[in-house]
Parts: sequence; C-alpha cells; structure tokens
Amino acid sequence: MSQLPPLGGPSVSYSPAQIRRNRLILLGLVIAVVGMVAFSVWGPRDAKDQSASLKVGDCFRNVGTDEHAKTEKLDCTDPDARYKVLKMDENGVVDTFSCSDTPGTTGSLTQSGTGDWFVVCFKDNDEAGKK
Repeated sequence: MSQLPPLGGPSVSYSPAQIRRNRLILLGLVIAVVGMVAFSVWGPRDAKDQSASLKVGDCFRNVGTDEHAKTEKLDCTDPDARYKVLKMDENGVVDTFSCSDTPGTTGSLTQSGTGDWFVVCFKDNDEAGKK
C-alpha cells in the first residue's frame, strides 16, 4: 500500500523576503482601494455645472443636455448667454410649481439630491449680444 500525504497538503515555507514582499503588495492594494473610494466620495464634482452658484440677475447657458442640464455662468451681454435668472429658490422644497408665481418665467432648472436642493426660474436673455 502507498502512503497518503499528510493532511493539509505539502508543507510550504516562505522566506522572510517573500513574506515582506507579499505584505507590501497587500498593503498597496488596500491603499489603492481606500484611495479610490475616498476619491469617489470626496473627489471633485463636475466643475462645468455652476447651477448651485447662480443668483438672481445672473445669465447662463446650458452646456449639458435638456434632460441633464449643466449651466455655465456668463456675462449677460455675452452672445452665448441664452438665459437670465429670475428667481433662485433654495428652501428645500422642489416641485413643479416653484416658478409659477414668478412673472416672465419661460423655464426652470431643478436639482434635488444629497446636499443641493434648489430651483432656478429663468427667462430668455434679452441682453445677449448687446454692449
């Protein structure tokens, strides 16, 4: 009869240099994963969207899409400044009627999510291209 190997398989021994190298690789992987998670949570947001910084009287253009608007604040005489802010509502209540009491409103931009809740009521900019 042949002998069976001991339970647990053959014994493997690693040198101290191999153990140190494996620990450094594991540490590097852990640091990389923690860094990626931290960047996704606290990293920079889309710098092009200036919607949250708009104030009444500011002019802007949409650099996003109709479904996912992103604003770029411009001087009101800039020919690309298509819209002018009539009202900025940051009271935390975002609904479809937020701009109904603002005369001259031709559109609205809403954002609701973590931290930023606001409605921007705007009209077409009549000053674009005038200097």
